[in-house]
Amino acid sequence: MKYNNLKMKLPLLVAMLFIVIFSACQDDDDLAVADRLFRPTISETSYGGTWIKAEWDQYENVEYYELKISDDSLKTFVQEVTTDTSFYIFENLEYDTDYYLQIKSVGETLESRPYVNKVITTSDYPTQLNSISSSDVIDNQVRVSWESVVYDSLMLFKNDTLITTVALTDSENEKKERIIKNLVEESSYVVKAYSEGNYLGKKSFTTMPAQTFEGDVIDLRSYSEEESYSLLSQEYFDQLAIDHPNGVTLVLAGGMAYELTGPTLSSNVSIVTGYSLNGKAVIAVSGNFDVDGAANIQKLYFEGISFTDHPDKPKTTDSNFGGTYIFNVSNSGAAVDSLTFEDCEIRYKRGVIRIKTAATISAITMNNCLIDSIGGYGVIKQDNSSAVIEDIRITNSTITHAQKFVEATKAPTLKSFTIKNLTACFVPGTSNYYLFDLKGQLLENGFSITKSLFGMGWNTDMINGYRSSAASVTIKDNYRTSDLVWTFVTDEAGAVTVVAPMDINQLSGDIYSVFADPDNNDFSVSDDRLKDKVGDSRWW
Repeated sequence: MKYNNLKMKLPLLVAMLFIVIFSACQDDDDLAVADRLFRPTISETSYGGTWIKAEWDQYENVEYYELKISDDSLKTFVQEVTTDTSFYIFENLEYDTDYYLQIKSVGETLESRPYVNKVITTSDYPTQLNSISSSDVIDNQVRVSWESVVYDSLMLFKNDTLITTVALTDSENEKKERIIKNLVEESSYVVKAYSEGNYLGKKSFTTMPAQTFEGDVIDLRSYSEEESYSLLSQEYFDQLAIDHPNGVTLVLAGGMAYELTGPTLSSNVSIVTGYSLNGKAVIAVSGNFDVDGAANIQKLYFEGISFTDHPDKPKTTDSNFGGTYIFNVSNSGAAVDSLTFEDCEIRYKRGVIRIKTAATISAITMNNCLIDSIGGYGVIKQDNSSAVIEDIRITNSTITHAQKFVEATKAPTLKSFTIKNLTACFVPGTSNYYLFDLKGQLLENGFSITKSLFGMGWNTDMINGYRSSAASVTIKDNYRTSDLVWTFVTDEAGAVTVVAPMDINQLSGDIYSVFADPDNNDFSVSDDRLKDKVGDSRWW
C-alpha cells in the first residue's frame, strides 16, 4: 500500500521540481534584462590638472548614482559620492595621476552591477622646470634648472620610490639651477618641484652609462682643490711610474682647478676630465711638464683639459703670458712615442710644446682643441738640432692670438705634416713669421693642408704662409679672408715678389665679415662655402 502511494506521488514531485527550475531561470533572465536597462555606461569624460568630469545617460526608476574613484586599480577609493544628475566632477585630485572610475545605479527595489570606466590620467602641472637634455646628465649627476619661479625643494624618484629630497637655497633659486649627485648609472629618474608643499611639476631623465677607461685608473674627482694640489707632486708622479709600469689614467673633476709646479714624467700617463656638468678640469702649471732623460714613454695623453696661467705666473706678467709652457722638454735622451691633446683648451703660454734638447717626441697630435694667447715659442717648437719630431697632425682645431704657430727648422726629422679643418686668426705676430715654418723638412710621408680657414695676422698687415723642402705638397679646399695679405718684397725696379704664399681661395670679406666676432674669439661662419665644410667644425 505504501508502495502505491509513492508511485502516485513521484510524477507530482517531478512536475513541481520543473516548475521551480523554470521559475528560477526566468528570474535570472529578468534580472539580466533589468541590469542591462538599468546599469549606467559612462559616455564621455574630460579632465584637467586636478579634476575629472564623467557623464552618462539618465535611466528610468533610478533614484541616484553611486560613483567611486580610485588611484590604485580599485583596491581603495579616494572619493565616494552619490548624485541624481547625469554628470559629476571629481575635484581636488592629484596632477598627472591614473584614476579608475566606477559607477552604478540604485533604485527603490533594484541596484545595477558596477560599470568600470577605462583609466583616466589627469594633466600634469604646467611646470617651470626646464626639460633635461643629454648635456644636463652624466652617469651619476643631473643638472636641474628652471625659469622665473622660486622652489623650496626638489624630490627625486626612482621607480615611484622617493630617493632624496633636496632643499634649495636662495643662491640656487637666483641661479635657477641645482646639480643632484650620487645617482646610479643607466637609471631612470623623475624629479618633482615643490613650493610650500605644493606640487609644481616634474621632469624625467635617464643617467648615462659609467665612463670606462683602458688599463689602470685613478679617480681623483672626490678630492678637494687643496688635496689635489698637495697630491699631484713630483713624488706622486714618480710613485705612479713604480706602481703602474704599464701606464695609468688620472681622472680629474670638471670645473676644478689643479695647480701644479711642473712634474717630470717617466711613464705612460693619461690625464682626462671625467664626466662632468661643470666643464673641463683646469690645469695651471707654474713651470712646465718635462720628460725624464732616461724615459722611453709610449703615450702621453690629455683629454678635456683646460690649460691656463698659474697664479704665481699670471698672464699679465709679460708679453709671453707669464712665461710657462705645457711641455718644455729639457732632458737629453728623453723619448716619447706619442703626445696627444684631445678636446683641450690651451691659453696663456709662452709656448705649448718645445723641445730644447736632444730629445724625441715622435708624433704630436692635436684634435678638437682651442688654442689662444701663445707667445714667442708658438704651439710647436723644434728648438735643438738634435731634437726629433717625426709626425705633426692638427685637426678640427682653432688657434688665435699666437706669435708663432709651428716652427720645426733645426733638424730635418719631420716625415709627415697634416693640417685639416683648422681655423686660424690673429697668427702669426709679425710679417717675418710663418704660419708653418718647416724649413729643410723633407716630409717624405706627406705635407697636407686641407679644408682650413685663415684670417689676418696678429698686429701685422702681412704674414708668410709656409716653407719646407717637401717634394710633394697638398694644399686643397682652403680659404682666407680678404685682409690676410702674404708678405711681399719690392725690388729697385718696382717688381713685387710674394715671399711665401699659400695657394688658397680668397674670400671677398675681411675677418669681421667672415667671422661673427673675432675680437672676442667667436669665429662662427655663415658663408655657405664654409659651413659644414671648412675650418673648425665648432664654428659651423
